[in-house]
Amino acid sequence: MPIHEAGPWASLSRYEPLLWGLVVVSMVADTALTYYGIERGFVEGNPVARVALERFGYVALGALKLLALGVGLAGRTLLPAEYTAIVPLGLAIPWIVASLVNATLIAGLS
Repeated sequence: MPIHEAGPWASLSRYEPLLWGLVVVSMVADTALTYYGIERGFVEGNPVARVALERFGYVALGALKLLALGVGLAGRTLLPAEYTAIVPLGLAIPWIVASLVNATLIAGLS
């Protein structure tokens, strides 16, 4: 489908503000659960994040999240308006999955 034709992504653009809210919530949840898990002995699974944590401490968690957010916002400017909702989805989905994995692992501690 050519990019100028309306497709399934175009209908999501009306929900974009809500999707950006989901990005913030999922980012905070992933960061908080990662911190909580590491404090209880878990190891960061992402090798880039693991090295950053070892070298720079917990500030690296926030910095990596902000970097990803910045890349997403920059990339958003390259898309036609009807497709910009794909960006918050691309950010939120991995953070939601990571949060669910972290929460499941942490719940297993009990």
